[in-house]
Parts: sequence; C-alpha cells; structure tokens
Amino acid sequence: MNLESPRSRILVGFLVLGVIVALCAYYAAEYENHLEHPSYRAILAEYPEGEVVRVYGTVVENYPGGYQIQQIYHGQVVSVEINGTPVAIGDRVDLLGVLGPEYSIISVEKIYVNQMWKYHFLIIRSFLVLLFMIFIFHRYWYLDSRRFLFRRR
Repeated sequence: MNLESPRSRILVGFLVLGVIVALCAYYAAEYENHLEHPSYRAILAEYPEGEVVRVYGTVVENYPGGYQIQQIYHGQVVSVEINGTPVAIGDRVDLLGVLGPEYSIISVEKIYVNQMWKYHFLIIRSFLVLLFMIFIFHRYWYLDSRRFLFRRR
C-alpha cells in the first residue's frame, strides 16, 4: 500500500484506530469470563456463597471488627461487608475472600489496599510526566500539515 498521500495515511490511521477500538471492546466484554475467581457479575447473578471471590471497591464505612466497601457495577451499587482489620475511609481495596451470606466476606485470603493519597499522587505524577513528554515531543518534532507527517525540527 502506498502511504505517500495524506488521504491514504489518514485512511490507514482510521483503520488502525478502528481495529484497536474493536479489540478493546472485545476485551472489555470477555474479561470477566476468564477470571480465575468470580467477581461481581457472578455474585449478582448466582451468588456463589462459600466460594472464593474477588471484590474491589472504595471503603465507605468502618465499624468494630470490619469495614464496608462499595462499588458501582454496571450502574448498580454493590456494598460488601468485610470482616477484618479496618482501613481508612476512602482507600481502595481489592481482595480475594470467601463469600458469606448477605454480601459479606467472612474470610480474607489476599488483600491489596491502595491508600487514597497514593492514588492521588499517581494521578498528579502521571499528569506531570504527560506534560513533560508533550514538551519534549514539541521541541523535537512538528506537524507538516500539507503532507500530514511529523518532521524532525
């Protein structure tokens, strides 16, 4: 394929972008079908009580002997009570545990807690790196709008 004309480059760009979007949509649709442990889809549909499940969400309430996390899954708010050492409100929790009655986790097998300040720090740090990369790119490259090419300065 000859990519000398701007029209053909734009066409190929849209074609590649369309393939990437289609692959992302397929991945998003099939992701939960291939998880090792069931997640919210299985919990809401079948409620596999006594099985190890993966739940995640934001801590919304602490109480003696546990805490409650909340996640919005496909427009539905799901609250899960977890028995264990409380964490700070606002932290993001991702865990594997045994599902008990009434949306509770009775035994935690593995837990990962992402503290809120670390999450905000990650977002700010990523934004600063993005600005730096845009600056570097703009310093060494420019867009030739007639030929629709990036050229080195």
